[in-house]
Amino acid sequence: MVVKTKHISHLIKETGFFAENRDEILRIADAHYEFLPREAAEEDPGYKQIIPYAVICRSGEVFVTRRLNKGGERRLHGLMSIGLGGHINPGPDGGGMRAVTTGLMRELNEEVRTEQIGEIVMRGVINDDSNPVGSVHLGFLFTIETTGDVWVKETEKLSGEWVKRGRLSDLAYEMETWSQIATGALFK
Repeated sequence: MVVKTKHISHLIKETGFFAENRDEILRIADAHYEFLPREAAEEDPGYKQIIPYAVICRSGEVFVTRRLNKGGERRLHGLMSIGLGGHINPGPDGGGMRAVTTGLMRELNEEVRTEQIGEIVMRGVINDDSNPVGSVHLGFLFTIETTGDVWVKETEKLSGEWVKRGRLSDLAYEMETWSQIATGALFK
């Protein structure tokens, strides 16, 4: 699922997290989304792929994953992430902003197993035009509170562990850009 960059470029920062235009971006994405083949969307900054990106939190900790070499996006191999999520495809996810939450839950269920999912809150939007991966994606940042444990399902693609929130800034150099941005926005 994509939206033409020209529809939202006036509302997004080149790089960073923002909450102030979140509702307007959601409205535009809902009204103007379309589907492109992923291969085309990955190479065309004229479109932003809409990606739900969820940070799982538990009483002072954040669930952190590391992308292994068998993961889908080779440009992110070896990097840590505080967010889980992925692309929204036509079909079962539907379309528009309903597809963002449906896609978020589908991605979570594919990537991890959780004992309990608590409150899901949309925090804002992440954009990063400073690199080829970021220039074609737009992240909708959510937090999910849990009191239970979380386990990685896709162990050939990811490893995971709980990290104290206070340690996240020390690990920033090992994180993908979106996780660096989300860490700064959520855990200053």
